[in-house]
Amino acid sequence: MLYVLLGIVVTSVVVLMVNHQSGELFGYPIEAVGSVALLSTLLLFLLSQRGSGRRSAPLQSLKYFLVWAGIGFVIVLGYSFKDTGRMLFERVAGELMPGAAVVTNSGEVFFRRAADGHFQVRADIDGTTVPMLLDSGASAVVLTRSDAEAIGIDTSSLAYLSPVNTANGQAFTAPITLSRISVGGIEARNVSAMVAQEGALRESLLGMTYLNRLGSWSVAGDRLTLTP
Repeated sequence: MLYVLLGIVVTSVVVLMVNHQSGELFGYPIEAVGSVALLSTLLLFLLSQRGSGRRSAPLQSLKYFLVWAGIGFVIVLGYSFKDTGRMLFERVAGELMPGAAVVTNSGEVFFRRAADGHFQVRADIDGTTVPMLLDSGASAVVLTRSDAEAIGIDTSSLAYLSPVNTANGQAFTAPITLSRISVGGIEARNVSAMVAQEGALRESLLGMTYLNRLGSWSVAGDRLTLTP
């Protein structure tokens, strides 16, 4: 019975954490669902003790009650500080894994500089995650041919006639328009971009046609800050 009860608790916590942003679950306020799940678990425990066919010693019953009360307190405490916990996790991930976005409550997005000296980001382009390098020297967002194909662009029909200046020099590209690009949740639509010829770039570049859409962006030491 103990494992069944623990399973109910864990399942309830997972469901609540996944659905907390919607504010409700099964049409009821998320806080009410959480309270019912916790109280139901405690009730099942008490009924299992009563139906076990023997009377538990008072101290044993008190011990079990305190254990379950502690579990309930930890669940409520963890759920109450879920946003703080998420931010802490993201900050640690940003320190350990350059390219991982750290999003603050104000909407600012931070990235740590990678060991090679560049700022790596993961952009969501038309529903596909594309690893990119920040490059303020690129006049536009520039995709490698393979990344362009990954997001569904027919690269064989493009005309590679437009030169673009990047940190690696000049490359010939074909102009395109990206319907949506999001970095750390900061989204821009109908972004002018380029697709580089095969072999012209090793990684896609997050250039000025996206950066100019931001409220601001800055580099201070080893931290890149993007502001909506």
